[in-house]
Amino acid sequence: MSFDEEPPPDARLGPAPAPLDLGRLEVEARAAAAKHVASLLQRPDQLEKVDQYKRRVARKKASVEAMLKTAVQSQLDGVRTGLNQLQSALQDVYEIKHSLDQVEEAYKAIDPLHKVLKPLMEENSKFCSLTAAQENLKHIFTVPESVKKTRDLISEGKLLQAHKHLTDLERSRDDLLLELHKQPHQSPTDKHMLNQYFAEVQELSKELGKQLWVIIQRMLISVRREPTLIVTALRIIEREERMDAAWMKKKDHPGFMPPGRPKKWRDQCFKVLEQSIAAKMEGSQLESRDENKMWLVRHLEILRQLMIDDLKVVKTLLPPVCPPEYNVVKRYTTMYHKGLSQHLQELIHQELEGNEIVSLLQWVGAYDSPELMRHPDVNIDVKDLGPLLEQDVIRHLQNQYMKNMGQNISEWSRNTLRSDVKDWLKAEEPEADGDGYYNTQLPVIIFQMMEQNLQVAQIISQELVKNVLELFTFELNRFATEYKNEIKIYRERHMADRKEPKFFVHYMIANINNCLSFGEYMRMLRRRYLKNDEYEEEGVEEDTEMIRKDRFQQLTEQFLAIGNECCGILLDELHTDLKESNCINELMTRWPTQMLWTLYATWADYAQDFVHIKPRMFESLVQEGQKRILREYLRALLSRHRLCPYDKRTTFASLEGNQFDVLPALAEVLRLRDTSMLSLEVTGFAQKYPDIRMEQLINLILCRGDISRADAKQFAMDTLGEEDLRPKPKGIFTDLGAG
Repeated sequence: MSFDEEPPPDARLGPAPAPLDLGRLEVEARAAAAKHVASLLQRPDQLEKVDQYKRRVARKKASVEAMLKTAVQSQLDGVRTGLNQLQSALQDVYEIKHSLDQVEEAYKAIDPLHKVLKPLMEENSKFCSLTAAQENLKHIFTVPESVKKTRDLISEGKLLQAHKHLTDLERSRDDLLLELHKQPHQSPTDKHMLNQYFAEVQELSKELGKQLWVIIQRMLISVRREPTLIVTALRIIEREERMDAAWMKKKDHPGFMPPGRPKKWRDQCFKVLEQSIAAKMEGSQLESRDENKMWLVRHLEILRQLMIDDLKVVKTLLPPVCPPEYNVVKRYTTMYHKGLSQHLQELIHQELEGNEIVSLLQWVGAYDSPELMRHPDVNIDVKDLGPLLEQDVIRHLQNQYMKNMGQNISEWSRNTLRSDVKDWLKAEEPEADGDGYYNTQLPVIIFQMMEQNLQVAQIISQELVKNVLELFTFELNRFATEYKNEIKIYRERHMADRKEPKFFVHYMIANINNCLSFGEYMRMLRRRYLKNDEYEEEGVEEDTEMIRKDRFQQLTEQFLAIGNECCGILLDELHTDLKESNCINELMTRWPTQMLWTLYATWADYAQDFVHIKPRMFESLVQEGQKRILREYLRALLSRHRLCPYDKRTTFASLEGNQFDVLPALAEVLRLRDTSMLSLEVTGFAQKYPDIRMEQLINLILCRGDISRADAKQFAMDTLGEEDLRPKPKGIFTDLGAG
């Protein structure tokens, strides 16, 4: 069967449905009915309801028959409607087929006409060309006059009229050049002659463009005073943009582009705006570093005010006068952001100094804040504009700032230390605070400088704060070494001539307090600037071993160690005075009381100065001082084999203080009259002070003067044992040595 043949009716209707088996259906219906009746009449009493069941079945049968009739009627109506529609469609198909046949016959009749009309088409093309040439001839003959009139209009500021004349001149030139381009044999001479004839048209375009760029350059000023100038300039620019697009669209077919096209005046407009922004920023710098040390601060403030004023105008006045596709607010903001970034980089290349770097970083940090872009009159989101300065540039500035700061801090701290050392040599006491503690201005000056730098760094960024703190810890570590060396030199100078400096002890006390002040200031800085870091909680003792020691704690301990060394120097000074008075060496003489009073007087004299030490160091110094005196006292006592008269024995127990608790026990051994009880007393003493050595105990017994060395040795051996090899705990006698 071919595609043109119609299929048989049976094929069009599809497979025929299977025939109904009515006999089988009737049998199944009877069986179902019997089953239903059987279920209804299972008990005798149900026979009374047979009539009721019959009526119910009759009603149900009538209802089903009515529904069936309705369905069949509906189906019949639908089939009737479908047949009518098919009949109408078939009639329409016949009519369309007849119309198509008529069109085909008509097309065959007019097919030869294009050959007959071809000469007419050629004549029409020639006529159009001649008409265009005739129109252009009018402009060709009036080109000099039109050029002069256009130039006058430009001079008078009538830019729209000038642009209309310019457009006519360019159209005449471009049409003539296009006709020459279409010629199969192009003549370079004719083309050159036309270009020369219309040369001033190109110059007029440049002159008009200059006037437009002046208006665009002064856009923010003009939009306030005479917004029509902006509208005129933008209308001309958009007209030229459309002509550029038209010629670009036609370029591919004839392969011709007029001179100066595309002009791209819209791009030039945006370029002029960018240049005007850059010039305005550069012009806001009124001074140089030589003229004013605060030149950058003044320049940045002028720049900030200028940006707020300009962007306010851009946001409120420019949108009504600019085409919507310019998206002028976003575009202008982007240009301002880009120009500002370039300007700041030019400033950075001028090798900014320390405070200038701080001012610039602070200004950049405030860029996206209510002080500038988030100002209520502007409120521009700069997130989509990118960073004002790249992180590498910021990091370079911070590194340069840190380098300058390190040099300044190093030089400042050295000069401050030298100045403080000169004060140590003065013939007057150091200053005292409100509590009477001696001090100098050294820690105050050092930490004031650090505090000022940290406050500046905090304004810029938290990262810079941490870097500054790292720098401070490094410089303080170096400073602590220099400070320690200066104290050592100061002591050596005093040891060479103990009369100089006159207030050596007082300034050593001031330095002890200074070391404590350094620790206090460092704790203050840590709480203030590192409170969010993982350091110890406030209120916890710093010497708790469970707490990790950070760099500030290490520096605090370093200064505390210097303070302890200063305490040691003071105690050495005290010991030197005691040694020169020979009071300890003469304790076993016939004037032990006088020697003790000398010792008391010396200690009391120093104690008058020690009260100017802050409590933390004062307590440790007093304890160490008492320990030293007791050690020398006992060493002098136990190293002698002289007899001690009974009336002098109790003198040795007259020193007071917690460190001297050993003396009363020692005095009991010396003043005991009954030698038969001596063994018991010595045993009790040895049990109370188990660190005492054999030779020390022998010398103690010999100090009584009434025991021979052999008996003293026997007492000691009976008490400590013949082989004194048991481990000795540490105590006051351990520090005395074996002799």
